Parts: sequence; structure tokens; C-alpha cells
Amino acid sequence: MQKCIIAMFLLVAGLAVSVSGDASAEGWEDAVPVMKAVPFDAENLDGDSVSLRDYEGDNMLLVFFTTWCEVCQQELPMLSENYDFLKDKGIEVLAVNMATAERKDTDIKAFASGLQIPVVIDRDGRIAKSYGVQGIPTTYAIDEQQEIVKPFFGPLNKQEVLKAFE
Repeated sequence: MQKCIIAMFLLVAGLAVSVSGDASAEGWEDAVPVMKAVPFDAENLDGDSVSLRDYEGDNMLLVFFTTWCEVCQQELPMLSENYDFLKDKGIEVLAVNMATAERKDTDIKAFASGLQIPVVIDRDGRIAKSYGVQGIPTTYAIDEQQEIVKPFFGPLNKQEVLKAFE
């Protein structure tokens, strides 16, 4: 865990240094390079297939989590409590469990049973790897064109989610 925190710090520090000269240009403070969301297929907790293509035309949050992550234990119930509100605002939520990082498979269903948001399982780690997930929770705001408009590393709140889709 400590190595993960150090790696995230170094990544953020490196990014801050690399863009500090460019960030001073007017209008570029909040600029995020446009990247396409990586298509995937996974199974939900009932064994049904879920695809990123199922969300074409929708704004969505793609949330990578594990059951033992303390921030995830707070963030996912918050997103679940606000699921209907977010849907009314045109934002779908899909949580991706990083099963390769779980202690036990049985923890996943128990954790997700209280959530209203859909959960898929990344059994072999390929989805997290394709998105470059380094730490958890990692969340991507994806627009209707399936472009990543904002990454979130660590905790987020409802206001940040709404701002990402303005």
C-alpha cells in the first residue's frame, strides 16, 4: 500500500512538473487530453455480459475498485445513494471490481449486494490494465462519444462528478 501511495505521488508530481509551463496559458488550466475509452466486455455479478458499447450515447462514470479499499468503501455507497440523481442528470455509473487484487472472490458479492449501481468483474485484470489503473479508486468520466473527459484518482464527490460533464 505504501509503495502504491509513493508511486501515485511520484506520478502526480511528475505530471505537475511536465505541464506546469503549459498550464499558465489562458484557458488551459482545466484542459484534459481527449482519449477514447477502451472497449471491453465483462460479466456482472449475475454472470450476464456487459460491454462498454452498452453505454454508447450516455455520459458515464467508470469506477475501478476493490472491496478492501477504505476510500472505495465510502465512495461506492455514496455513488449508489446518488445513482437515481445521477441517472436523472444523464450520467450512468458502472463499477469495475479488480478481482485480481481481491483477497477473496466471496467478498465481491457481499460488498456489492448493498449497491444500486451495476458492478462488473475484471477477473484477469485486462480492463484495469487497458485503462492504466495504478491505484484505487480510479474513476473515469466518459462522455456520449465514449471519450474520457476527466480522470479522478482517489475520492470524489457528487459535485466533482457533475462538473466533469458540464
